[in-house]
Amino acid sequence: MITSAVRQALRTRGDEPAVLCLIGDLGPDRAELASLRLRANDLRIDLDAYGMGRPVEVPGVGGEGESASTGLTVVVAGGLTDLRRAVTVATQLPPTAHLLVVVRHVPAHLGPLVPAPPTIDEWNDLHELRVRRFDHRGWACELCFPSGVSVAEALAAVVHGARGRRRGPGIGVLGGLHGTDAALWRPGDVAARGVSATGPVAIDRVTPVSDVVLRLDDGEGLPFWEDVEVPVVDRPAPVAAVPEARVYAGDPVTRVAPIDDRFVNPMGFTKKTKGPLGEFAEADGRLVIRDETGVLVRPALDGTVTENDLERIRHLRGVRVSWPARGDASAVRAIASLAAGGVPIAGDPAPAWAAGLGADLIDLIPSVGEDVFTDALRREEHSIRLRRAALRTHGVRTRWRSLAAEAGLPVPPDTRVSVVLCTRRPDLVGFALAQIARQRHVRFETVLALHGFPAGLVTAEIARFWATGIPLVVHEADGGTVFGAVMNEAVDRASGTVIAKWDDDDWYGPEHLSDLMLARTYSGADVVGISQNFTYLEELDLTVWRGYRSEVPSPAIVGSTILADRVVIEDVGGFRPRPRAIDSQFLLAVTRSGGRVYRTHGFGYLLRRAGGGHTWNVDLGYFLRNHTEQWIGRRPSALLEGEPASFGDRAHTEQHTGGHVEHF
Repeated sequence: MITSAVRQALRTRGDEPAVLCLIGDLGPDRAELASLRLRANDLRIDLDAYGMGRPVEVPGVGGEGESASTGLTVVVAGGLTDLRRAVTVATQLPPTAHLLVVVRHVPAHLGPLVPAPPTIDEWNDLHELRVRRFDHRGWACELCFPSGVSVAEALAAVVHGARGRRRGPGIGVLGGLHGTDAALWRPGDVAARGVSATGPVAIDRVTPVSDVVLRLDDGEGLPFWEDVEVPVVDRPAPVAAVPEARVYAGDPVTRVAPIDDRFVNPMGFTKKTKGPLGEFAEADGRLVIRDETGVLVRPALDGTVTENDLERIRHLRGVRVSWPARGDASAVRAIASLAAGGVPIAGDPAPAWAAGLGADLIDLIPSVGEDVFTDALRREEHSIRLRRAALRTHGVRTRWRSLAAEAGLPVPPDTRVSVVLCTRRPDLVGFALAQIARQRHVRFETVLALHGFPAGLVTAEIARFWATGIPLVVHEADGGTVFGAVMNEAVDRASGTVIAKWDDDDWYGPEHLSDLMLARTYSGADVVGISQNFTYLEELDLTVWRGYRSEVPSPAIVGSTILADRVVIEDVGGFRPRPRAIDSQFLLAVTRSGGRVYRTHGFGYLLRRAGGGHTWNVDLGYFLRNHTEQWIGRRPSALLEGEPASFGDRAHTEQHTGGHVEHF
């Protein structure tokens, strides 16, 4: 089907030259595509081997008196991770009048190749759009622009449409790239620019098109950098035998190309504990992931693991890491990709060459035995710890902010989250504030809406919280105002660009917010929340665990864990002015407006179900049905990390007088 689609496009493209681009694991299709007969002026390009800093010159295109665009550009990718790399390399391609994008396999949790147009007017010249499916999970998208279109920008629109409406947080610095594997460092970025080995960086009017340049050393050495305005950082290519001391002698983590966390992430995670045990090892000079039936995945030579590779091993209960005797950055990158994908991995202590994994992953991999893989609860806890460490250490944004700092460039501050807590119960304010205060790995403020009682009733609790240094806004809401309206008043007083909803009586782990922010980055969703896994039934003194599927697009999330960009709340008109069910109504409004809701894991949260006082009215039987396991007493996941002491100790408060709390 792939070859037929490409052959048909080549046959109907007219007299202009064509460019055929291949990237990723194409299986037997690669040989067929490589044997297609092309015209004399046509080009066939292996994007995996095409370096940044080498603009593609197509005979008869771009010169004086010549065509401004190619008649056809075809990009055939093994998966969406590969297509994201193609976006970066394609910034060096000339415009095209006809673009055919083919992706050999797209996992079920991702969408079809329906492009999301960049702006209202940029695609006014679009003449035809066709999307079709083939071979069960393959997709093809054709776009025709008589006046030509930027290949990179059109590819980015296709990727964005398959992933989700939100593009996710930006990096904050524009990157220039030089080297064969440089696209690994900046996947999917239409603003990335190829740069020659010596520079200088091109100027757009009066501003350089890049803030910092990354050059990869393929073993031949790099020349002197001539641009005095734009700094440069050098790194070894993933598979080049480059003396480390010659390139970079600092943190080994930043020598490893980042993981494309927009697709290499826990989406599609399964709770299988009965599957076979896999092994990560070296065989015949190649890294492989195998089980007793044979090789399941061969990571690319540069260590790339794609979303399709992760799908092929989701049935495994876990993967044992058999460390190769000698490894390099590509092996480190492959192992980190498995961890970022939520694959439960374990093994012996890491050898010295694996220092690029980072301290957290090095500690986590040998911290458990293979028996964890058959225990559903412990298996998922281990998976969550691994994915947290890998995504925070090896994500694209993290890596480039580190490179920018190394080059002496300031980076924008992290996103500010506004935690919104609306409560009618002064006796629970100290309990809730103590849990908010222990959140880590995220920049946040708190908006405390006191619904029907004055701040004077919780002076001690507020003083204790203020002593932590976390910004706090207190809003005294009228007791006669309905709950939904109070939420809108609280959101109006928040200064963060992201709003997180918080309940006064539930337990939250210290990485609750940061887990949601990670999911916000990799899911592309408008709203994220957690699956309702752990519930403490106070009347029965019983903890119930229900093994709901997580890491999936789903509007079935816990209302007290809703996290959304402020603009999303504004787009749906805020919370409905109702006394109850405002969470479900908000989620319904988001989905009706075309938004996407994503459900991540619920292991850092414990829902408290008391006798009354809930806006969500269901009986205890709801929680007792279809449970996976139950325990006497309060027994949350280990990821909750205990319970902090409630704020409000008067003796302690007297030692922390002063401070300022804003009242609105």
